[in-house]
Amino acid sequence: MANFPAVTPTALDFTAPEFPVKSNTSLSGVVSRRIFGNRGSRSVLSLSFDNVTDAVATEFFNTWNEAKGQLDSLTLPAAVFTGADASLTAYLSDGGDQLVWHFAEPPQVQRVKPGISSIRVRLEATRDA
Repeated sequence: MANFPAVTPTALDFTAPEFPVKSNTSLSGVVSRRIFGNRGSRSVLSLSFDNVTDAVATEFFNTWNEAKGQLDSLTLPAAVFTGADASLTAYLSDGGDQLVWHFAEPPQVQRVKPGISSIRVRLEATRDA
């Protein structure tokens, strides 16, 4: 388990967990749905960190390496959810349904000016075995 950097994002986008539902439409147009489990999975958290120093940007890449990319889970600090009330922070920190956060893709860096960058991180919460 790797510790995510304790940096407050400038933007946070969250997509709630998906449920394993399949739907079928009959020839008459009636839609039937069937659920194949009672727990959600695969929440997505997109984070932006604008105008951070190169030292902070390096923390994200060190965490990526420590987690071995998408392999190991991440512990998200409270700083990631700064500004949310306690109930929303609790919901987001466990992915919405007792899920485990992982990197969904490598962190992306965009150079703003020498020594200053913007970082984009996309995380995915899954139900690990």
